[in-house]
Amino acid sequence: PHGPASTPVFMPVGTKGTLKSLTPLDVTGSSALDNQIILANTYHLALQPGTELVRDVGGGLHNFMNWDRNILTDSGGFQMVSLLKLAEITEEGVTFDNPFTEESSDDRDGGGKDVEKSEAKGSNDISRKRKL
Repeated sequence: PHGPASTPVFMPVGTKGTLKSLTPLDVTGSSALDNQIILANTYHLALQPGTELVRDVGGGLHNFMNWDRNILTDSGGFQMVSLLKLAEITEEGVTFDNPFTEESSDDRDGGGKDVEKSEAKGSNDISRKRKL
């Protein structure tokens, strides 16, 4: 809904809903970096700033980031490996302990929660890893 995104493409990453040290104008305002799409990580967004904050206060990820072009969110499945010490893996999926609190987050790869969180944030494209 936010326009085409030609590939191959350099895709800046706004892990927690921000492009560190860059503004939206920095990545759209020149012919060298006329980005049509950026990437945001569902796992990191769910932890900080939080799905509810992005949805309720920001009005979705596009408004929260002040970005009027495409956003691709991933499933956060890479964290299954990189944050194995925080993960509990069952047949239903993966539950991560929140490294910032005593809580566990119900981020189940394959259970649809990652897609629900991406949709709540207003993502255009959702990259989802599949269970094998």
